Amino acid sequence: MKKNFPSIPEWLGKFEFYNVSIPTTILLWIMIYPMMLKIDFKSIKDIGKNPKGLFITWFVNWIIKPLSMYLISSLFFFIIYKGFINKELASEYLAGAVLLGAAPCTAMVFVWSKLTRGDSAYTLVQVASNDLIIFHGIFRKAAIFNCSSL
Repeated sequence: MKKNFPSIPEWLGKFEFYNVSIPTTILLWIMIYPMMLKIDFKSIKDIGKNPKGLFITWFVNWIIKPLSMYLISSLFFFIIYKGFINKELASEYLAGAVLLGAAPCTAMVFVWSKLTRGDSAYTLVQVASNDLIIFHGIFRKAAIFNCSSL
């Protein structure tokens, strides 16, 4: 779009709030909202009867994915691209890759669940619990490092 209509991305880029794109946020909600309407919130209380899926999600999200992202990123940033980026920048890229690998996009999790005809209530609990882990980790780190900006 930027190549053919360069003024449109510039114009859309003006609609930001704390570095969050408002048009993107609206489009994400248009994508997620219909799926959220189909959730039977009463069935959420039954999720505790089958916690295996939650444990698998937590294990994959917080053990497997960060470790695999660390290994893959280390291979690329410190070995394959060694001649292109310095060690300090490679370390920063590595940290970003691990964080991105550990934190799945909430909107996409709902889309994947919908595409696979998954249980939307279970998906909601998985996403919410993962987000709580992320928020807890961020605020705990902020408290440890006394970061007033978070």
